[in-house]
Amino acid sequence: MATAKSKQAMPEFDTAVDAGTKVAETVIKANTEACKKGYETLVSMGREAVDAASKAGSEVKGLEKVADYPKANFEAVVEAGSVLARGVEECNDRVLELAKSNLEDGLAAQKALFGAKTFQEAVEIHSGFVRKAAERAMSESAAISGVWMKMASEAAQPLTERVNKTVEEASKTAA
Repeated sequence: MATAKSKQAMPEFDTAVDAGTKVAETVIKANTEACKKGYETLVSMGREAVDAASKAGSEVKGLEKVADYPKANFEAVVEAGSVLARGVEECNDRVLELAKSNLEDGLAAQKALFGAKTFQEAVEIHSGFVRKAAERAMSESAAISGVWMKMASEAAQPLTERVNKTVEEASKTAA
């Protein structure tokens, strides 16, 4: 089934795929770094604003205690956001690894198809590739769902703690 011309094209195809993979990795890494820097800038600006507001509020007699609430709330949101950012980065890494594995398997299957001597052999190669890809997709989707669930739980924790503390303090004040 494979022709001499198709066998010659394989090294060029492999080189093109490698180059495309490297470009995709570079773009994903650059976007991840840009998001991190943007998030850090946002947090820094927010922290400055909250600090200024807390300072101004604490200078007004009777608002000293209340002025601390926005700062503590902001810190809880920052902590939750950091957990989310780490989780998104972990999921992105897993998806990139999955894509690379699928690409490698696809290339291997393509090469095997070029070398198939019969139609039946080609069907078996293709079926094996499809089965392996489906199994990997199911496995990885479960793993990524687990990462998202863990991340959501961990991100909610500082917010929940802050709400509980606020309710507790409000209950003491009301009593």
